[in-house]
Parts: sequence; structure tokens; C-alpha cells
Amino acid sequence: MTRAVLGARFQTAGRMYFFEPGEIRDVALNDWVIVQTDLGLDAARVGILPTDSPLVQVDPPLGRVVRRATASDRFLLAKHKRQEADAREIAVQVAAELAVPIRVLGCDWQFDGSSLTLFYASEERVDVSGLARELGARLGTHVDVRRMGARDETKVATGVGTCGRELCCATWLDRFSNISIRMAKEQDLPLNMSKLTGVCGRLKCCLIYELETYQEVKGKLPKVGETFHIPSCVGGQCGTEGCAQVQGTNVPKEAIVVGLADGGRARITAEELGVTFSPVPAHTKGVGTYGADEIPRQERATPPPSGTGGRPRRRRRRGRRAGGGPPAGA
Repeated sequence: MTRAVLGARFQTAGRMYFFEPGEIRDVALNDWVIVQTDLGLDAARVGILPTDSPLVQVDPPLGRVVRRATASDRFLLAKHKRQEADAREIAVQVAAELAVPIRVLGCDWQFDGSSLTLFYASEERVDVSGLARELGARLGTHVDVRRMGARDETKVATGVGTCGRELCCATWLDRFSNISIRMAKEQDLPLNMSKLTGVCGRLKCCLIYELETYQEVKGKLPKVGETFHIPSCVGGQCGTEGCAQVQGTNVPKEAIVVGLADGGRARITAEELGVTFSPVPAHTKGVGTYGADEIPRQERATPPPSGTGGRPRRRRRRGRRAGGGPPAGA
């Protein structure tokens, strides 16, 4: 038996969490609600209206909805927003005083003021316990310090992509998928890393948006190099094993380019071939076909340098002694 849940986000383009709405039903999309979690009271913006559909219940409920945000609640939210900027400046100052090599990205106050979350980035692991204690003493609250990766750092900092639009991760993309260089290959994109890499220095998240469309179209249409009879050639009346050979695939137009037996070329659409395609429900469908071993090097953590100073070790030839003499028993 399913129960009604309400979906809400704590931050813009943040992860969707689910809450038990209780008796609260008069809410609309983008309304602020006050929710109760294990950490205390917090404010979240409604993203999914109360529903009992099992299709939306991806995760178990995180807590319950206490009430709709009142005018005083929204006033308190705006006050915390101003205080977050001040807290960030204080965090930068404390990090400089303690010589902690981090980049402070931002701060997030709990709605009830019981705690503050500090987001930071660093090239290597650093001890931030002293920073948390000193910052908590100056602000008079509990401080939770969280380290963020390259993609999360860009999500917080925001920016503009090469397409000219604001970054997807900063506006609507709530989860990151594993992006592989094979995705670019399957979409016939030039393997130019300067164009495939995003602002964060990783492969662009948008490489997965049209991936399944390319997979489906290429999977149903004849492959490049395959020979077949065109629709106008009924019953093989051309007298050959195939009167057309596929020379290319045009996925956006759902068509193939073929070379004819008489030396000409023609474009044949999927409709002419009797091939139909199903709509793709979501851009993340099919991500599971890519394993961790297919993630390119720039998507993995950089391994720590070895103690040999980067000089490769020389391997002995098999069957020869260290002094360069003949093999034993020769």
C-alpha cells in the first residue's frame, strides 16, 4: 500500500526529497513549506504536489510537512540569505588566519538557526576540524563542513556553458550521471576534449541527453556497410543480392544515405523503411549500461604520486641473469 508524499527541494536545482504531507493539501508548485527532519526544522520549495503514485516515490520520506511557509517564515528565509553572505566572509577570514588551504564556496543556514553548513573545495584532503570549531565559536552555532567535488563546486558557483545558457547543474539538473567518452563516440561527435569538457573540467553532462535516441535510431536502421534492397525494389527484381549499400546515418532526420548499384546516392527515411521509434521518457534512461570501468581518466580521481619520483622502474628480461650473462642451464 502506497502513501501520499510531497516532493520538495532545499536548494535550487538540488536533490528532490519526499515528505509526508499530513493534512496539508492546499499547496502549489514552488510554494515554500516548513518541514521536520532529523536535523530540525527547515524550509523547502515544493517540486511535486502531494500524490500517492508509486512512480514518483524514488526515495523513502525524509520527514513530514509541518505547515505552509507564512509571511514571517519568508522574512526569516530572506534574513538567513543575507547572513549566509556574511558567514562566508567570516569563513574566508578564519581559513586565512588558520592557514587552511581551502576555497570557501558558500554557506547554508538551517531554517531554525541551529546549525550552519559550510561548503568548500580543496585539491587534497585537509583537516578542517579547527576551522569548524573557530567558526562555530564566532557565529555561536554548530558548523558542519562539507567538501565538494569539481562538479558540485561548479554547481554552487554557477556559470555559463559553451551553449550560451546558464549551466544545467545550477538551474535544473539535480543528479550527476556517469559520463563516458563512449557516449560521444556513439553520437559521432569529434573527440576534441576542449569541446567535450565543461566548465568543471569534466565531460559535459549534456552528452547523455540525446544518447538513447542515437542508440535506438542506430540500432533499428541498417548499419553502415550493410547491403539491402531498397523499398522500390520489389522481390529483388534488380537481380543482385542488394541494390543499395548504407554509407551513412543521419540520426536527427531519422534517415540513412545509401549508394545505389548504378553509382548514384539516395536518402531513405525510416518511414520509407517501415521503422518506427518509441519516445524516450527521460534522458537518464539507459545510464546503467555504462560501468565504472568505462569512465575516462578525467572522470576518475587523480592517483597520488608514487615514492619513486615518477621515474618508471626497469623490468628485468625473463630468463637472463642480473649481470647480463646467458640464461641458467644454457
